[in-house]
Amino acid sequence: MDTERQTLSCEEAQAKIPQHVQGGLIGEELRSLRAHLEGCPACAAIYREQVEAKVDLGLHAMKEVEAAETRRKVERARTSSTMGGPERLLKIRTLLVPLFFAWLLIQISGVFAESPRIVLVEAEGTVDVAGRPVEAYEELGEADSLLLVRGAWCQVADGGSAAFELPGGRVKLVGPAAVLAEGVEPPRLRVQYGTLALAMDGPLELVTQRGALEVSGGEGTLVAGPEVLEVSWVSGDARVVDARGETILEPDTVTRR
Repeated sequence: MDTERQTLSCEEAQAKIPQHVQGGLIGEELRSLRAHLEGCPACAAIYREQVEAKVDLGLHAMKEVEAAETRRKVERARTSSTMGGPERLLKIRTLLVPLFFAWLLIQISGVFAESPRIVLVEAEGTVDVAGRPVEAYEELGEADSLLLVRGAWCQVADGGSAAFELPGGRVKLVGPAAVLAEGVEPPRLRVQYGTLALAMDGPLELVTQRGALEVSGGEGTLVAGPEVLEVSWVSGDARVVDARGETILEPDTVTRR
């Protein structure tokens, strides 16, 4: 086991936490911080608080955009039959001003990741994305662009499923499941619990309470929960990284309890 993972102090760990929340830690720095958080409840609590604050900021910003877009649609339907061409154009410009500033706020806060994206392509049963059921997006005509942006959760009820296309492949969640998007390029998902079927041509990192699965490419299944991490890998390259060291996966099953 690496000595750095054992000797990282609370002060050093807390200095790295904001960078980790923004998705800026990789390699040995990331592994040493994870090892410290596994054994330090105080630093783990600080990390959870910062992740929850980022999620709240993302949801608040998205609600502002949704409210502005809904007002624009309602007003356009109400006035399109009575307004002339120049008046209609002026009204649209007036409505676009608050929408533009809401968009600017989102860009500054870093809630929306730049392209590439994580997009919901299939949903069965009860599925929530960023705090809203999929049906709510469909009613607003947004079914073709359901995004799991950085800082947003996807929750799938028992008996349901949700499939996402992401940079380098596809991930399917089988309920009950709860997943937080922590990064888009490269994709990184925090799995609170659930079963995930993976088909990847590029890198992907799945962080669980029992360790992380780092995928270079291939196909397999991950089952995660507070007390279990089970990985069944069919083909390609992947490895489990936890506080006790690293395990290189062969095309079979690795279990951590």
